[in-house]
Amino acid sequence: MNLAFYYHIPITQKKGNLYIPGFLGVFIDALANEIEHLYLIMHESNESESKSADYKLKNKNITFISLGVKTPAWHRAIFHKKTLKQAVQKIENCNALIVRSPSPLAPYFYTYLKKTKLIFMVVGDYMEAVKQTKTTTFREKIVNLYLRYNNKKFKSVMKKVDVLVNSPTLFEVNKNNAKSIHLIKTTTLSIHDFYKREDTCQNKPIELLYTGRFDLQKGLVELVEATAELIAKKIDVRLNLVGWENDSTKPVEKLLIEKSKKLKIEETVIFHGKKTIGIELNKMYQMADIYVLPSYHEGFPRTIWEAMANSLPVIATKVGGIPAYLTDKKNVLLINPKDTKQITKAIETIINRKELRQKLIKNGVIIAKDATLEVQSQNIVNHIQNLYNE
Repeated sequence: MNLAFYYHIPITQKKGNLYIPGFLGVFIDALANEIEHLYLIMHESNESESKSADYKLKNKNITFISLGVKTPAWHRAIFHKKTLKQAVQKIENCNALIVRSPSPLAPYFYTYLKKTKLIFMVVGDYMEAVKQTKTTTFREKIVNLYLRYNNKKFKSVMKKVDVLVNSPTLFEVNKNNAKSIHLIKTTTLSIHDFYKREDTCQNKPIELLYTGRFDLQKGLVELVEATAELIAKKIDVRLNLVGWENDSTKPVEKLLIEKSKKLKIEETVIFHGKKTIGIELNKMYQMADIYVLPSYHEGFPRTIWEAMANSLPVIATKVGGIPAYLTDKKNVLLINPKDTKQITKAIETIINRKELRQKLIKNGVIIAKDATLEVQSQNIVNHIQNLYNE
């Protein structure tokens, strides 16, 4: 089987090798392992974008088809013919093109594909972000209008194509909009990433951990506030923040630093920067005692699988696909979003209740074993093969 893949995160070329951010790179390599050839129909990175391309693609059965340097979203939408038509002709020998979505160009591939089956891999919802974002400036209002327009266009095309979704919530939202729909799990987790331990919280300070993009929608202000509440209660904790910001000026990190200074806990809030997928990131999980993800909204975050595979008890909010996949007090502690008190209480509960903590660790490892790259890439390929043979 030959497949093609598109997403708007660009490729960096260095000395004949292809580089891309790790979370996407491990998926692409895992997918390539399951098929004869994989064509990446993607953009080229500019100098600033290349800095985040920390993963070298390993497979030799991967061909890069360039769409040129990525332009602004509105430009790609208006001039989609110029961007896509000729490039799409180069993948006519493919059984299917997987378009990771939502993405500005996603609705327009359908116009140019002739023989190749189009498949949307939906991992989020623009409208959920629109609902959560306050529009105060003129620019924010324009962005809001564009996202609504793109979502409407995307939904109209979805009715004609086969769809993969990475959470039960997205399945329910889109099940009546798609030609066909199939549930998968997006992950960065390999069978080699598992780290076995029966318990955490054995030493002081208790190491709290967040990994992922630094965004206020992730509940990071509330997490810093909860850390201050725990310290005020004489509970010895340290908050470790691992991740990155899309804005190079790091406004979120600066805000969190100011917040921690105001609460007089700046020495116990540690910023570790971005860590590469694999050994470097796993070391952060393995040094931690509790993983906390207090997001306002999510699809299903891959970081939960990473934390569980590294034998961490997980606290997460009841949003998106999280409560559909996970069960409160069985393999996760579920809390409400935007609630500092609940974060504090959940951390205290895990620290003080050894039996529950060990139960969450054990059951988390079990459920994470079904969320590896090896299992899920094979699931995707088998499903596409079935669609192609229909």
